[in-house]
Amino acid sequence: MKKGFTLSELLMALTIVGVIATLTVPVMMNNIHNKMFANQVKNMSAIIEQLAQDELIAKRTRDLSDTDFGDPDKLLSDKHFSISKSCTSDESLANCWKTSATGKEKVTYKNLNKNAISFGGVKTIILKNGVILGYKLHSSTGRTLGAFYMDVNGNDKPNIGGRDLFSFYINSKGHIVDENSYRGEQNNLNTQYNNCKSDYWWCYGALADGGWKMDY
Repeated sequence: MKKGFTLSELLMALTIVGVIATLTVPVMMNNIHNKMFANQVKNMSAIIEQLAQDELIAKRTRDLSDTDFGDPDKLLSDKHFSISKSCTSDESLANCWKTSATGKEKVTYKNLNKNAISFGGVKTIILKNGVILGYKLHSSTGRTLGAFYMDVNGNDKPNIGGRDLFSFYINSKGHIVDENSYRGEQNNLNTQYNNCKSDYWWCYGALADGGWKMDY
C-alpha cells in the first residue's frame, strides 16, 4: 500500500518553505543590488578616468586643469555625456539631487551608520542611464583638481553613502584619487571599511581596494 503526504503535512512543508523564502530572498536581492551598484561605480569611474586621459591628449597638455575638467560647465555637457537633465550649482540640490525639495520629492541621504549626509550645491547632470553626476573644482591641497559626486541609481533608494552614493577626486594627471590617497594616508582595508560607515567619502576607496565588493 502506497502512502502519501497528508494535507497537514503538505501545509506544514509549505509554511517552512515560505518562512525560509521570507528570510533568504531579501538578503539575496540586497546582494544583487549591491553587485549592480558596485559595477556601476566601477564603470562610471573608468569612463571618467578615460575621458580625462582623452582630454589630456586632445588638448596636448599634462595638466588636466587646461582641459574641460578645469570648468564644470564645460565638462558636464552634451559634448562628453548623454544628458537627460542639467542643473546649475545653485539649483542642483532642489532639482537634481532633490535634497532641498519638498514633500514626496525630497530625498535624504545617509551614511551606513544612518547619520544624515549633507553637501553643498555643485554643477550636476542626470545621465540618460539614470546616474546623477556632480562635479566641482577642488584643489585645496594640490593633490586634487576636482571632486565628483555620484548616485548610480538616481533619486531611487537606498540613497546611502557606500551603496548608491559615492564621491571621489581626480588629480591634474587625470587619475582617480580616493579619500585615503587624498589625505596622504596608508590605511589598511579594514580601517577604510570602518571609516566608510561614518563618512561616505571613504567608501569609493574601500570598494575599489576591496575588489569592487561591498564587504563593508
